[in-house]
Amino acid sequence: MTFNAEQTQAWSSADLDRVRSELTHGYQRMEQTVAGEADGGNVMTHTMLTGAQLAVERAHPTWLSSSSVNTLTSMLTAPAMTDSLIADGHYGFLIFERPIAQTTLGSAEPSGVAPINGLVWWAAEFDGHGFRHESQEPNIVVVHALSTRVSSELPWQPMVWEDSELTDLGMFPLPLAMEMTPPTVTQDDLAPAIGLLFAYGQAVESGRVLYADVEGCSPRRPIPREVAVVYPDAG
Repeated sequence: MTFNAEQTQAWSSADLDRVRSELTHGYQRMEQTVAGEADGGNVMTHTMLTGAQLAVERAHPTWLSSSSVNTLTSMLTAPAMTDSLIADGHYGFLIFERPIAQTTLGSAEPSGVAPINGLVWWAAEFDGHGFRHESQEPNIVVVHALSTRVSSELPWQPMVWEDSELTDLGMFPLPLAMEMTPPTVTQDDLAPAIGLLFAYGQAVESGRVLYADVEGCSPRRPIPREVAVVYPDAG
């Protein structure tokens, strides 16, 4: 199945598993390019790739229709406690029916702008120097923007994504354990993605999200699912 702006039908389990596998292989190819290098930049790159790969492998790939995206974002309460970002767990993986934003993150060719077709995130403990995965006391969430375009800023060749429908444009961090007002679109072109993450987390936290397993599920990995219903805020 080809992903494009006109797509209106939810992906099957096979589609979501395929994208998960493609992304995993892309991250593995990237890690091969920094394997054995010990300088600080490559150590940090390896940490980021490991986090993204863990999220892709351990989170439920979750399909959000455009209607679900609109409903969730309309229910965002701000300012928001950032811990809602991990209400669904320390790893997350969303794919959207249609792009939720256009971003300059990654300066994708040829125009420097790319659609955000999905998000992958992982929580970690950051001590000011490095990230520790699997921490029981995470203080930061690292979010990776997924796109049908390829970043021009990455230090590896675009061919690492030649067999992948979606690519990793780049990442951005969000803090935990504090109150935050998400940015507006005039402040940051990532605002729709950030706002959606907060709104999704708030809905999960308050039990307002009902999931449905996607047809043809495989038991080998976390089951692909879709957001079937978003209940109104009873409060």
